[in-house]
Amino acid sequence: MRLLIHTGFHKTGTTSLQHGLQDNHALLEPHMRIVLYKDISPVVNAARDFSADRTADNLRCFCMRLHRYLVGLDTTDPRPLVISAEDLCGHMPGREGLTSYTAAPILMRALTMTTLETLGPETDLTLMLSLRAPGSWLQSCYAQHLRVIRMTDSWEAYQQAYIESADLTTIADRIQAQIGDIPLIRASLEDSKDRPHGPMSPLLDALDLPPDVLSAIKPPSQANPKEPSELRELYLEANRSDLSNKKVRDAKVAARNIWLQTRN
Repeated sequence: MRLLIHTGFHKTGTTSLQHGLQDNHALLEPHMRIVLYKDISPVVNAARDFSADRTADNLRCFCMRLHRYLVGLDTTDPRPLVISAEDLCGHMPGREGLTSYTAAPILMRALTMTTLETLGPETDLTLMLSLRAPGSWLQSCYAQHLRVIRMTDSWEAYQQAYIESADLTTIADRIQAQIGDIPLIRASLEDSKDRPHGPMSPLLDALDLPPDVLSAIKPPSQANPKEPSELRELYLEANRSDLSNKKVRDAKVAARNIWLQTRN
């Protein structure tokens, strides 16, 4: 059985990749089984729990839920199984008090060991990580936090506090050290964004799809367009205000909707 598991990282084109898989599902389904967050949410939620509270019980829960999912698979299906869920590496730094991806190597070791123990050592398992240059990655994460949670850090303070999390290459090295000989595809957003299928390209490369299928795939659209600095400043002002969480959330949603309408 062949598995390709795309496990991270956040803000590296993963949502665009997943939208591309969804948009092309009918075309791709004869050639692969596609599994996204909604299909394995208990496993992903356990990975996030472990990253936030690194207890042995939480890691066991992650392994048990993954095992439960894997034993339910049809191992006679010849199509490769493709899983894409960036939260398998845990929470995005900036959430739940986390400042780095230090849980990711532990989770990836547990994921590969559980997969091979459940499905057998002959399983053809490959992991994939999407990467991004540190500067643009930090900026994208900061913008996401300002919009989604009530982050009050200035850009300068955020950059200083989270600089370690931006070295995705080093984190990938630590993951490789933990998973041993399991192949690890490293897909740079800078390398893939201008290719015909954008962030989907490295994943499609690994699956050896027929040329006629590749040529028919609809490229994914940009899932999270970059917001202007004025909008980020509005988010920060709202986050720092004494308004209720609901009012802050509503104000940010309204401001973003106005901006999105001006782009159309």
